[in-house]
Amino acid sequence: MAARKCNNCSASVPTDEQFCPNCGAFIDPLTPDDRSNVISVSSSGFERFDLNEPPPQEPRPAAKQTTRAGGEIQCPSCGAINPSSNRHCEECGARLSQAPLPTAPRPAVQANAGVRAALGISGLLFAVVIGALLFNFFGGDEDPSASTVASTTTTAPTAAENAPIPVIDQTCSPEGISTFICANLTSGTPDQYQVNWEEIPEGEKVTIRLTFAQPMIVSQVLWTGITDPVKFEQNFRARGLVIASSDSISPISVELEDTPGQQSITFATIGANWIEIEIQSAWNATPVEGNVFRELAIDEITAIGRPAATQSTSSSTTTTTVAP
Repeated sequence: MAARKCNNCSASVPTDEQFCPNCGAFIDPLTPDDRSNVISVSSSGFERFDLNEPPPQEPRPAAKQTTRAGGEIQCPSCGAINPSSNRHCEECGARLSQAPLPTAPRPAVQANAGVRAALGISGLLFAVVIGALLFNFFGGDEDPSASTVASTTTTAPTAAENAPIPVIDQTCSPEGISTFICANLTSGTPDQYQVNWEEIPEGEKVTIRLTFAQPMIVSQVLWTGITDPVKFEQNFRARGLVIASSDSISPISVELEDTPGQQSITFATIGANWIEIEIQSAWNATPVEGNVFRELAIDEITAIGRPAATQSTSSSTTTTTVAP
């Protein structure tokens, strides 16, 4: 039997078949001259008719795919019998196998916009890290096997200990009698500061101011009267004091004991440039060995403290390169 070639898959098709048994493509059995008068094709061939006549109706009941004895397959569309090797009906070109078509497996992870963005950022970071490593390895001037260890030494600010505060100026009102002047209060010598207490006008006070070179934190004031007991009794002795400073909100009042020698007065400042002591009252002079004096005598006044600005040690930074 003569055969024709399928224009779709190039398979060999018998001349009496209208569809390729391999791919199901339609095989046109007519020549171009015959095709102008054909609009209906049946399983038995084709028939000619006039174009003015209505086309014949050939209803075909749908048939299920059936496998017959001898390995033949009945077309589920037109009911034609086909060899079992055919995948498409030779009569109508319908697909003979009704098994479900294979589908692609569902992807394990659905790549939505968020996932794609995260993957993009991760890739970018990975590329930057790789680029930095390559630059350090190939472009660095130093030995890549060496490591640098940096150490920094710092010290916390330390405060100076309390000590006698140097006085750059002292003023007294009144100034003093003869050589018993105000400067003797901070000289560190047995020389005294004396004023005639009985001649102090009523309402006036003896005032002593000690000025420092810088703001000081004052913790106490050491008041030293005459140490000799006899001379101590023979003179007037300071009793009631009022102490103020450049940074104090209000002065404090203190009463000294009537004893010779040194007494400690608690007085605190946080940054005083000077302190001022006002003598408001005195213990009366007492006759001893037939002698008594009209002077009020003070041997020494010392402020104890430290600078208000804290001192700190210097810090250093050491960088060491160590090769493994």
